[in-house]
Amino acid sequence: MNKELFFSGYIDRIAEKFSLPKPLAFEILAIAAILDLSFDEVYDGVSTLENRSGSHDGGFDGLYLEEDDGDNTLHVFQVKSAPTVGDNELSKFISDYRNLFVDGNTLALPLNKKVRSVFDTYQQWTQSGRVINVRLYFIFKGDKTKQNEALLNRHANNTENLLIFDSNDLYQQIDNLVAERKKRKPVAFSFKAEKSNISFRNDPQALISFSIKNVKAVNFRLSALELCQLLDYEQVVNKRIDALFSDNVRDFLRYNKTNKNIRDTLLSHDAEYFPFLNNGITLIAERLKLPNDMQAGVYPLEVLNPVIVNGLQTTHVIYDIYRDSPNALIGVYVVVRLYETTDADLIDKITEATNTQSPINFRDKISTRRFNDYAKEVFANAGIAYLSKRGETFYDPMSITLQKAVHSETVLKFWYATFYEQPVKAKSAKSKVLEELFDATNNPKNDLNRLFDGGRDSPVYQQLLEAFWIYEFVVAQRQAQNDQADFVLFADELMAYGIYKLRDKSAGFAKEHLESAYAMVFDAILNSIERQKINLASSKATYAHERYFKTYKSQFDLIEALGLSDTFSDPALLALQLANLI
Repeated sequence: MNKELFFSGYIDRIAEKFSLPKPLAFEILAIAAILDLSFDEVYDGVSTLENRSGSHDGGFDGLYLEEDDGDNTLHVFQVKSAPTVGDNELSKFISDYRNLFVDGNTLALPLNKKVRSVFDTYQQWTQSGRVINVRLYFIFKGDKTKQNEALLNRHANNTENLLIFDSNDLYQQIDNLVAERKKRKPVAFSFKAEKSNISFRNDPQALISFSIKNVKAVNFRLSALELCQLLDYEQVVNKRIDALFSDNVRDFLRYNKTNKNIRDTLLSHDAEYFPFLNNGITLIAERLKLPNDMQAGVYPLEVLNPVIVNGLQTTHVIYDIYRDSPNALIGVYVVVRLYETTDADLIDKITEATNTQSPINFRDKISTRRFNDYAKEVFANAGIAYLSKRGETFYDPMSITLQKAVHSETVLKFWYATFYEQPVKAKSAKSKVLEELFDATNNPKNDLNRLFDGGRDSPVYQQLLEAFWIYEFVVAQRQAQNDQADFVLFADELMAYGIYKLRDKSAGFAKEHLESAYAMVFDAILNSIERQKINLASSKATYAHERYFKTYKSQFDLIEALGLSDTFSDPALLALQLANLI
């Protein structure tokens, strides 16, 4: 498809949906492609536009704080619809970032509520001692050329974690997302394990091989150049290399700081020591064929459909160097652990065990579970695109026509906050929520298994839809009432929980009922905050929204203020009630 036609089609539809000028619509498109969020989620929660205006945005077009069980990341966006980019624009973007998030807004720039809420949360995380990873994205609608290559490279090299996307990069990013739905074509490859250079002639010691039950395992040393040949072959067969990497851990790994350290080692005099300085890579293959002995001086290892489950950063950096200068990898080796199994549970366990430094992506793991198929049908019947798989923003029929869309993890998070009555955990530990629900899909001992086991008649599908309606209403109220107290920028989960507790089932989701419940919850939380501030002041402590709404005190305070019963302290009983078993 012609790139310009592709972009213009989306930009026109986004502009119409959100009543935005086309340059601002391009911002929504670009951010959605990078974060793999729906257009609604970007407009509501990432874009710094307020009342369709970019005033007082701190110099940013998008800010997204991602909190995942101790792994905290700030995504910062600057998007230009112009075909060219200048030194001043890039310098200003970096300067704006440093002013706000490095120096603490020493320029005292006025900030709109969206930017202020992200900045306040960032400060509170920092003050609590958290380390926050930062990813900077500068995106422009033109092309990288020989004329601007030196400029772009200078900024990218001088600023850690800065990624510069031109229109071709963005187009490729979207193409990669769309390609996620395509089935991987079979990849048959043969590794040639390196022999030991210190063993006896009659015992080359190229392989350490063994088996446990029906699982084969081989450890060996591999030339970095041969590893790159595998990636080249994957590119030829499947038109992209991402299919070679486990989707449970690949998200954004290529952009981490570790990459710079790996690259520096590979390009230094220490490159020959790389097997000692790097943990190597782990692959799992559907089939592995071992030789009985050396063949013409080498040990070939035939594999079918290998997948790298650990060492993604290492592989990406090696391949990047290979594409720039293959000769730089001559004499460089990596240590490889290779397993043969098709057991999905064992593959998950190996992936988790070998990635202790990188969080497992439960969004991808849970996306394949059967309950999503039924949820998708229920949401579609309500005119909503339920997006559970990576890239669906750009290939789900309802999403690409800009109908209402939401990612499954948002729905699951707000179901957990409302129906399962855990707004605090839903706010502070999204990955833990997804991990628990993933376990519920296949573990009969999990309290929630009866809801999420994929049964056709589970009551959870209607519950998910109702949780979305509550979430949608809370977000709409937050955006529509700019003069209300700023705590609403931090309290979506608790607001949704309160509305759920007050809902009149017989009234359904009538707007009047939701508005009445919202007003009651709003007043209750506002009063609770004032009491909390007084209590903290008496002990000379300071109050912070972000901290308060991550404590169970906020939930108990709301329950007490509304005069409601505490039903969330017995999750097993609550799960039975939700499954209509008692």
